[in-house]
Amino acid sequence: MRRPIRRLFLNILLIVIVVIMLKPFILRASKPAKRHISSRPVVIIGTGLAGLTTGNQLVSEHKLPVILLDKASSIGGNSIKASSGINGAWTETQRSTGVEDSAELFLKDTVKSARNRGVECLMERLTTNSASAVAWLQKEFDIKLDLLAQLGGHSAPRTHRSSGKLPPGFEIVSALSKRLEILAKEQPNLVNISLESKVEDVILSDKGEVSGVVYTDSEGKKQKIETSNVVFASGGFGFSKDMLKRFAPELIDLPTTNGKQTTGDGQNLLELLGADLIDMDQVQVHPTGFIDPNDRENNWKFLAAEALRGLGGILVHPIFGKRFYNELDTRDNVTTAIQKFCPADDNRALLVMSSKVYEAYKNNMDFYMFKKLIKKVHIKDVVKTYHLSITVEEFIQELETYSSESKNDQYGRPLVVNTFGTDISANDYVFIGEITPVVHFTMGGAKIDQFARVLNTKGKPLANGLYAAGEVSGGVHGSNRLGGSSLLECVVFGRTAADSIASRWK
Repeated sequence: MRRPIRRLFLNILLIVIVVIMLKPFILRASKPAKRHISSRPVVIIGTGLAGLTTGNQLVSEHKLPVILLDKASSIGGNSIKASSGINGAWTETQRSTGVEDSAELFLKDTVKSARNRGVECLMERLTTNSASAVAWLQKEFDIKLDLLAQLGGHSAPRTHRSSGKLPPGFEIVSALSKRLEILAKEQPNLVNISLESKVEDVILSDKGEVSGVVYTDSEGKKQKIETSNVVFASGGFGFSKDMLKRFAPELIDLPTTNGKQTTGDGQNLLELLGADLIDMDQVQVHPTGFIDPNDRENNWKFLAAEALRGLGGILVHPIFGKRFYNELDTRDNVTTAIQKFCPADDNRALLVMSSKVYEAYKNNMDFYMFKKLIKKVHIKDVVKTYHLSITVEEFIQELETYSSESKNDQYGRPLVVNTFGTDISANDYVFIGEITPVVHFTMGGAKIDQFARVLNTKGKPLANGLYAAGEVSGGVHGSNRLGGSSLLECVVFGRTAADSIASRWK
């Protein structure tokens, strides 16, 4: 009896020893294996905020090499012009100023604005990651973002800007580009920025993997970069008459706020590669582009930032001098109201602001006044200057009525702030700009998933290593983008693309 028991004991002991020896290999095998990616640099197409965010996250957080390519001669794209701010729900700035908000409420506003279009999981990622996106800019780049405004379609003040002199887009782009430019000089093997470099093709292998990028450099020579990861951050198509004619022909005669580089090159190339382009006919017309009184026919317009209305500006009829709509409705609805209620022949309205709005947005207002887009006018001179059909007394009554309806606005405006007062003198000043609806943002683009991977028409990743972030992608905004969400989209999905690439890197 003892011998079998002893033999059994020895066998059990041997099994235990073998299991202990094999345990590291068993545990290693149980973890999902990372796909082997070579150390070739990540190619980022575009140097707007989406591209700059992706580059900074890859370099600073993950220590991975990047090459940024842009056909333009300068960094920044349209992001550098953004002047209202960046959205964030339940941020430190909101908490410190007593603003109640949540990612859930922000998502609700975003889904409502999207009008049954877009991809809700992308909207959820946008809103859920909004507070961390703002915190990243504050902590990593020392950007204050300490002031708030409530823009159209928002249920709370959540659009952040800084109390300094720089507009939000310019400030953010400057900070992110400066870090990459310094690294490009100090560590050229880590960061390379090539401007005036137009991407012609992205090469995919037979195995469905990114293998290279072909571009034309500043001297007109074809160049090739071997890479396993490409991030499209090339922006929209709001300047392209050809793209507008194809997808939104009814808007082709409207002016635009887009730079001349905004021609949809990224969408066209991604479509050729097999990407699913969605919501391409959803082009946002911003209700307020400034009409330059000295160059009225210019097709390009300075954007009259939505913060001007969010901080108290009102829209009045250019002939009757009366308000006609809720200035803080969504952009598409405000645009429709201008086109419905104002004269069709010149498609314009007047944006009227108080001295309190000027104080709250002084640096931007000073710039607009320097460009002669906004005038400081005595109330007694408004009727004559703008050829209104009402009297000065009637205009004063209109301003006083608005100012007295802070909790029960006749047009349903949810936030009445920085008013003109209820004891207005004809000698008081107001600030006025002429505005017109303008092509501003393209909601459609290449469909992506919550990891920023470009999808094909079957809803699957088009190729291993192919990503998109910012306006070149589609699905984040549906039929209408909320003000302040363009910069946010760039930061959230730029960081997402970088993190997705890093998770595959070995």
